[in-house]
Amino acid sequence: MSKANEPLWNSPADWISPGYDDTFAESRGSPTHRPTTEAKVVLLDTDHFSPFSSNALWLWKSFLRGHNPILYDLGILGGGVPPNPSEGNPSFDSLEPARHAMGDTRGFAERISLATMQPDTDVSETRFALADPGNEYLILQPSETGDPFSITLTPGRYAVEWHRLGSRETAPGTTLTAADGNPISVSAPFDAAGSAVVHLRRIAY
Repeated sequence: MSKANEPLWNSPADWISPGYDDTFAESRGSPTHRPTTEAKVVLLDTDHFSPFSSNALWLWKSFLRGHNPILYDLGILGGGVPPNPSEGNPSFDSLEPARHAMGDTRGFAERISLATMQPDTDVSETRFALADPGNEYLILQPSETGDPFSITLTPGRYAVEWHRLGSRETAPGTTLTAADGNPISVSAPFDAAGSAVVHLRRIAY
């Protein structure tokens, strides 16, 4: 099986931008394949593996795997908002959620202690998280049904804030106490189901 991106991962390059190789749109360029490491800066450009589609969930998955997502915005090829935003392939409207997610992930990057956080696939059963264990966590529930999911935290008390991807609304959550190293079940507080992100910051030991 072709592994076109392996030379990038194994190279001495400090910065890489993977593309698709085995299958279009779901490949080693996909953020679902592997988290990045301290060894490389990864620019995930949709032009390299899925140029005609993107969404908010893809942006968040990329960000929480430690990548730097780039939206190849074919929706603005005509120069800004077209006369009919619903037309085109892809249409301007179809990429609007991804545009918003670019801004939302940037906003969280500026608020959290990003320099001390690393991708962590063990903190949550969803396997999408940035974590500074014992201090701060940013965790994604990608399910559109908004199911409860388990997280495993260093013992302590944490302030909780939720962000819903679809509506982009935020809401405070109940302060969370982790008494031991056992998994804790959490769920988003929004009335409507959908993918969500929870931000946890330690407030007491």
